[in-house]
Amino acid sequence: MKALFLTVTAGQGHNSASFALARYLETRGVECTVLDTYKYLSKLMGEIVDVGYTSIARHSPKLHLLMYDNAEKVSEKEKARKTFLPYTIAEASKSKMQKYIESKKPNVIVCTHIFTAIIISQMRRDGALDARIPVFGIITDFTLHPFWEDTVLDYYIVANELLIHEARRKGMDVNKLLPFGIPVKEEFSTDIPMSEARERLNIKDKMTMLLISSSVGFGNIPEILADIDKVPMDFQTVVICGRNARLAKKIASTPYSKEVVVVGYVDNMELYMDAADVIITKPGGLTVSEALTKRKPLIITEPIPGVENRNAYFLLNNDLAVYAGKYSRICDVIMQLYSRPEKLDQMRQAQEVYGKRHSAKNTGDFIINLLS
Repeated sequence: MKALFLTVTAGQGHNSASFALARYLETRGVECTVLDTYKYLSKLMGEIVDVGYTSIARHSPKLHLLMYDNAEKVSEKEKARKTFLPYTIAEASKSKMQKYIESKKPNVIVCTHIFTAIIISQMRRDGALDARIPVFGIITDFTLHPFWEDTVLDYYIVANELLIHEARRKGMDVNKLLPFGIPVKEEFSTDIPMSEARERLNIKDKMTMLLISSSVGFGNIPEILADIDKVPMDFQTVVICGRNARLAKKIASTPYSKEVVVVGYVDNMELYMDAADVIITKPGGLTVSEALTKRKPLIITEPIPGVENRNAYFLLNNDLAVYAGKYSRICDVIMQLYSRPEKLDQMRQAQEVYGKRHSAKNTGDFIINLLS
């Protein structure tokens, strides 16, 4: 049995979802291929999307918001959306994509980015894809990105059943929606006691804030840390800087009154979340899904304008997180949280209901049962 994952590098969420599900399927004997689709079709185009997304998110967030809002407007008008660049790319790349798929002979195709779902949909409309191959779309945020309603796939994996209302409003067949949750590694569905996790990580066994930096470098982590340092409580802060060596160096050279543990790129984020009392992060779909799976108090900060604003609204409206930003400083939010145990309980209860454990397993098992 073969599975082909079609992703696009624009941030790391789409790739992470692909590898999380592929990793589970491989434990069940499925041969998985993850293709960075735009980079395969055109190395230059793939790099432009990758670097362009990172650059715009980091340096021109207002432009990012404008582009997302415009995409939402365009997606509502059939004539206009056909002029949208991903549709033009899909038309130009159908032949190359068809040859690749025929060479791989997959039993199932999984699209983890709307751009690849558009390509596959155009191929289906033109009869350029074997109709017997089921196609899944994985929507990697807590909202439906523009153009998903125009795709012709068999099933759509969504973060939560509450998104069914939005899908119905947009005219999607809600019977195709599977609210298994955004796929994350199975390790996030297993809890390790905080003390044990801290011992494994070689950090102090004391109250711990986990601050996670953006994969695209968005947000002012040093400013957030300085504000956390003002909280009149005794705790340590672990900062995950990823591959941002400049950020790690800056934090390490800054004096703080509280202990700050600086960490670079990690492949065991689940263990750091187990060690944490509170998780602080921007509202990216994958990191939030990991945190909700761990049932940890969640403070969201500085969304990248566009889809992450929508993620933030979803989380706040459904009691899954609290927000800290320009008009609600994080030092105050932390104190408010710990002054109201009932708010922490409310958040945990909401996460129990709407945080999706075993998302990769449940999705993978559905795929295997469908093909068997």
